[in-house]
Amino acid sequence: MCAEENKKLKVLMFGWEFPPFVAGGLGMACYGLVKAMIKRGCHVTLILPKNVTASKEDGLTILGADFFEFCVRKEIKNLKIETITLDNPIQAYSTVDEPLRMSVLSEEALEQVLFEKIQTGSYNPEKKAVYGPNLIEEVNKYNQTAASIAGNLDFDIIHCHDWLTFGAGIIAKQVSGKPLFCHVHATEFDRCAGNGNDEVRYLEKAGCEYANKVFAVSNFTKDILVKNYGIEAHKIEVVYNGIDMSGVPTAPRGIQGQAPRILFLGRVTYQKGPNYFIEAAHKVLQIRPDVQFVIAGSGDMLTYLKGRTHEMGIQENITFTGMLSEDQVKEAYRSVDCFVLSSVSEPFGLTVLEALSHRLPVIISKQSGVSEVLRHVLRYDFWDVERLASLMLSVITYPSLAQELKDRAVDDLYPISWDQVASKVEKGYWETLNNHHKPLSFA
Repeated sequence: MCAEENKKLKVLMFGWEFPPFVAGGLGMACYGLVKAMIKRGCHVTLILPKNVTASKEDGLTILGADFFEFCVRKEIKNLKIETITLDNPIQAYSTVDEPLRMSVLSEEALEQVLFEKIQTGSYNPEKKAVYGPNLIEEVNKYNQTAASIAGNLDFDIIHCHDWLTFGAGIIAKQVSGKPLFCHVHATEFDRCAGNGNDEVRYLEKAGCEYANKVFAVSNFTKDILVKNYGIEAHKIEVVYNGIDMSGVPTAPRGIQGQAPRILFLGRVTYQKGPNYFIEAAHKVLQIRPDVQFVIAGSGDMLTYLKGRTHEMGIQENITFTGMLSEDQVKEAYRSVDCFVLSSVSEPFGLTVLEALSHRLPVIISKQSGVSEVLRHVLRYDFWDVERLASLMLSVITYPSLAQELKDRAVDDLYPISWDQVASKVEKGYWETLNNHHKPLSFA
């Protein structure tokens, strides 16, 4: 039961992905938080771009924005949702060499027309999408359903995950007058080499400015919001992601008797630094030619990486798996001896917690939010390929070091639970509700 006044909070949540259809950490973070909130007695109505489930569990209602357009006048509370198959896979973040320019407006003009564009769906995409085919158009359609949804559901709180849903949240707040919480899992400055896409950045900024409170997944992310977007620091609350430790962590196979295997798992994009990973792999192989490296994931850098491994003559030691299912991810953790997070800019890094839960030695870049909550990992600066290679060699060469990292890893994880995350989020809800007043005009 929710804490204050013994009241069951009703949360209208806008999300972009949710199991079983996920493209990255955003979906899994949303899933972990929602499950924990339900256990605490809150009711969550989750609006996704497309309906992906036929079930309605106690405390959770999942609606697809595409389906909602046909049922907004019906009684929602007892609605039985039929399964609607996804027309297209959920699009993961990706990057291209030239950032998409969705308009040629000046910065001042973009700020003036942003809210109108959100309401009317008047984005004007040019060239190819930065984030995958048709993603911008899908975001646009999704945002346009917000007014109808907000006008036909009963809720206390609006909670949005990342820029993909911030436009929907802004409109829902305008229509309902209910407080808005924007949850920032990543920013455009993380995803892109430069400033990235203009309108995505303005959506991120507008959402954070218009929100009553902002949840950031790390101080690393909070600093970006303060320095790059000018968001007031007191408005941002750091809420780290969590891990489900209900099961007993399993141990990987170990390094004795077989060639060591080192894992990269994530989107194969600029942000995740896979190019630094293979450069370090090349240096490792000059000393230990038996080591095998696994790159699990997909993204726009795959072609480059495969070409680069051939240039260096290490293609026989690099396995590209492509995107993995949940079961395949677990098997990947169980089959390797070390996990590396090589990200250039990582707001948090849920895969690190997953790897640690499998009692893997972990090496992470210092440019990651997860480094703020861990002690028993090895750290390096993402650009320092020599240092990364040295750490890899240390883990696979010295069993005592690897064992110490495995044994201590769980100590870091038990305090990081999704229940603690949900408790902090719920506390933020109540503090805002108790001080809430009608929102100012966004004109």
